[in-house]
Amino acid sequence: MNFQNSNQFQPKYKFYATLLDSFHYYLNNEYSTFQEFIDKINRVPFISEKAEKGTAFNNLVDLVAAGKIQSLYDDGLLSERIVRNNQVIRYIHTSNDGGTWMFDFKPAVVFAFAEAYKNAIPQLRTVGYLDTPLGLVELYGNLDELEGDIVTDIKTTDKYDFPKFLHNYQHLVYPFTLNQQGIPVTKFRYHITDFSNIYVEEYVYNPERDIERLKSHCMHLINFLEMHRHLITDKKVFAMDQQEEAING
Repeated sequence: MNFQNSNQFQPKYKFYATLLDSFHYYLNNEYSTFQEFIDKINRVPFISEKAEKGTAFNNLVDLVAAGKIQSLYDDGLLSERIVRNNQVIRYIHTSNDGGTWMFDFKPAVVFAFAEAYKNAIPQLRTVGYLDTPLGLVELYGNLDELEGDIVTDIKTTDKYDFPKFLHNYQHLVYPFTLNQQGIPVTKFRYHITDFSNIYVEEYVYNPERDIERLKSHCMHLINFLEMHRHLITDKKVFAMDQQEEAING
């Protein structure tokens, strides 16, 4: 069934890929309490140096991959430093709320990632629709890198143990949405660094297996949302932003 560009099929819910990840962590008591997950749904602003460092690294990789490193030096956003007898590159990063952060990265790690994605499409937005017995779900997100039939998500972490991202949902959501959009994707790669070492986890997309798992998780999240609907202030998750656009349009 083709849901794209159709007014007949309006989603009842809207989930971005990492929200499904956060729900898994909440269910398994990893990283997230009940209130933290509710705040995640409601998009409550928070400051996290760890998250900003990951975003800064990703942005820097894309800029270097695009051949813009000299512009970064010229604009004073990138400089070379010696820290504890180690050469680093210091990147000045501006967060979404306008805050300024400075992070030091090992040049070899940044350049290794940038070299891997010099021919990739970065930060591509993707949207797809999953039909469930509880309603139509719009799945969406911005993937980090797309090249050929492989999607890559760049991950930064303090500590890595394999397989750290086995139970994540990005490697189900993005292949699903891209294939629905007519972009044949067969593999998903997590490209991971602890800022010193580089690791890879790769998953083969199997629609028969993965769509059922994705559907089950979405239905579980739907039940959670409906049970706690009175706590949800950001109505986008209920696709109510789309209803408002239709009314005001």
